[in-house]
Amino acid sequence: MKRTLLISAALLLLAGAALLSFLDWAKERPTIHYLSDLRTQVISPPPPAVRHGNLLTIRPQLFPLDYQSPAHLRLVLAAALDAARDAGLLNPQTLVVLPDHIGTWLLATGEKPEFYRARDRLEVRNWLLLGNPLLAMNVLLRNLDANRLDEALLRMKAEQMATDYQALFGGLAREYGVTLQAGSILLPEPHIDGDGQLHSGSGPLWNLSLVFGPDGRIIGEPFLQDWPWTSVRIPTQRVTVGDQQYLIERDWLPGWPQSRVQLPNGRTSPPLFLRGRLSWPIGGVPRGVALTPAQAPQLSSLPGTHLLNQWIEP
Repeated sequence: MKRTLLISAALLLLAGAALLSFLDWAKERPTIHYLSDLRTQVISPPPPAVRHGNLLTIRPQLFPLDYQSPAHLRLVLAAALDAARDAGLLNPQTLVVLPDHIGTWLLATGEKPEFYRARDRLEVRNWLLLGNPLLAMNVLLRNLDANRLDEALLRMKAEQMATDYQALFGGLAREYGVTLQAGSILLPEPHIDGDGQLHSGSGPLWNLSLVFGPDGRIIGEPFLQDWPWTSVRIPTQRVTVGDQQYLIERDWLPGWPQSRVQLPNGRTSPPLFLRGRLSWPIGGVPRGVALTPAQAPQLSSLPGTHLLNQWIEP
């Protein structure tokens, strides 16, 4: 009897030690040495003699490892804005527009290195569970399916995602002195408090888009779109820069989420979307809709981020 108790105690100690070792491993988030592709192709006509500002639409080339931290994502976007500044395309009358869902992949920030190397959806799911024990327990207790697992992770990270989204894109707008429409991000019941800070809630998911002024603060009304998208008509987002009015129109055709900007002079920008290789980090997406579509018409055959400038003429 005494021998049995000793063996049981030893096994419990071993199990406890193994559990502590696993939890310690799960907390580790070593930095991955990764060289981001900072190449930017600037496409711009010569400046007209008289102009009332300009529109910069950016198609960033992004990969999962670009989202291991907000700082890594910032490198790619700052390189594009540096190229625009070097080309003389940034001024207080500039509107910079980014593609929808550029913020949604902030869901992947701070995961285990193996997550970013996953070859398929099953591996992604497994590494998410192994790297997030609390999420794994929640999944087991609630018997969530794959799509609900994605959403559970997003909800667990939503407040930090909201903070990172505002800090990153508001910081870029302030640093470069431009008005910046920060693509969009999926968040549960997002709201802005009295101090102008973005927060997440506990309600349904929304596709949120914010505009940041040259001082880095949120300006205008937030754009909100229900998720998954079911509306026949998506409302437009109005952006004001000085005395110029822009309208951002969104659609999901033909097969990827894209936005177009209607310029004050009546012209329309080319469709705006993400480049690179990013799959959807969350379920519930309509079938056949790609986040980084290989078949989409490109502005250039050259690699890297593509930046298109359009002057606003009288």
